This record gives sequence, structure tokens and C-alpha cells, in this order.
Amino acid sequence: MPNHLKIATWNLARPRWGSWNKPGILTKLREVDADIWILTETNSVISPGENYHEPVATQPEASHTKGENWTTIWSRYPIQQTLATRDAEIAVCAEVDLGNSIGRLVVYGTIITWANDGVWSKEAKKWQRHYESIAWHSEDWATLSQNASFCVAGDFNETLSGPFDYGTRQGRALLQAALDRSHLTCVTAGSELGYNIDHVCLSADWAKRVVDVNKWQAFREDGKPVSDHHGITVRLSLD
Repeated sequence: MPNHLKIATWNLARPRWGSWNKPGILTKLREVDADIWILTETNSVISPGENYHEPVATQPEASHTKGENWTTIWSRYPIQQTLATRDAEIAVCAEVDLGNSIGRLVVYGTIITWANDGVWSKEAKKWQRHYESIAWHSEDWATLSQNASFCVAGDFNETLSGPFDYGTRQGRALLQAALDRSHLTCVTAGSELGYNIDHVCLSADWAKRVVDVNKWQAFREDGKPVSDHHGITVRLSLD
């Protein structure tokens, strides 16, 4: 039985088939070598390797290009079942079996929508849909976290430590209330990570297992990043 579990999340900025950033993404996925991946703004052409079980992915939207979807969970450990979420195009949930000595971890991957969702089409005001997104996520987490060790990860579109470069005071308050409601600790909210809107949150018992948290980026040959988001890795003790 391994002594540690690595959970990582990364927003891939919507890579396409044959995309210039695909080789850099795949190289970084293999380098980080996480046991559980929560990839957002991803594509079915992106895989962390052969030693993973069949991925659990959200349903693609009609507006997406070939292979695209918002969220995918990859796991080296067996996935016992998938659990329904309130929005199957945005959020995905899977129960992962980590073995007899540890038990099961329910993993929830998602994107909490950004500031300007619906703004340009004049269907919403800035941040309106972000707040609405937090509200339905709160309901989802409260339901799915009952009697379960729970992990929520993905793109939250909120910086949770100063300087607060993206997000709003109201959004952070709503998000913290949603986490508190489901007894979740955001282990990536520390200021030592600097600017970051991608997060990993864990049930209190699992938050105590955290050994370290790292932020990283991947680059293509000309030095440009392959995504406009940093990746995040959380390493936990299984002892």
C-alpha cells in the first residue's frame, strides 16, 4: 500500500485535437504523476497515462469542439460508482476506493463559473452567475458529502488569500459558507501559493492528512505557458 496519495487539479484552457499545447500538457501530466486528477476545460484527447481507470467526465456542451468537456476525473484507484450532480455539463462526482485500510473518498470535480458569464449577452450582471453557481454547488456538496470522506477540486474563479486579485468579497463569503456547510477545508487557500483560483478542498479528517501543497506551470518550447492556469498538487499521508 502506498504511503502517500497525490491529488492534482489543472485547468487546461480548452485544448483541441492537434492543439499546439497538447504535447506540453501530456508531458506535465506524466511528470506530476498524480494518483487522482481533476482536469477542467479539458478534452478527451488528454490522458495522464495508461495506469488509470476509465475517466469520469461531464457531458459536453453543444458549443464545444470535438472531444471537449468541462471536467474530467482520472484515478489510478478503482472507481466504485459515479454520483449524479446538479449540472452534468459542469460537475462530475465519483466514489474512489483507496483500499481496505483507508476506505473510500468521494471526489467532486467542477468549475464555479467566472465573472462575466452571461454579461456580454446581457443575460446577467457581472458576478451574478458566479454567485448562483456557488449556491447550487453548496446544495450539491451538502448532499454528496453526507457520511462520506469528501474532496472538491477544480476551478473556483476566486482567490482565497491576499492579495485578492480575482473574485469579490461577497463571492468569497458565499464560498466559505458553502464549504463550512459541508465541513470542508480549502487546503489551497494559503497565501504561500500566491495568486491562485484553482483549489482542492477536503473533509476535516482528510485535511489533517495533507503533507504539502504545490503550484506549478507547464511551458512549451518557446517559453509560453500551455495554459493560463497553474496546476495544483496536494500530497496526503495514507499512514
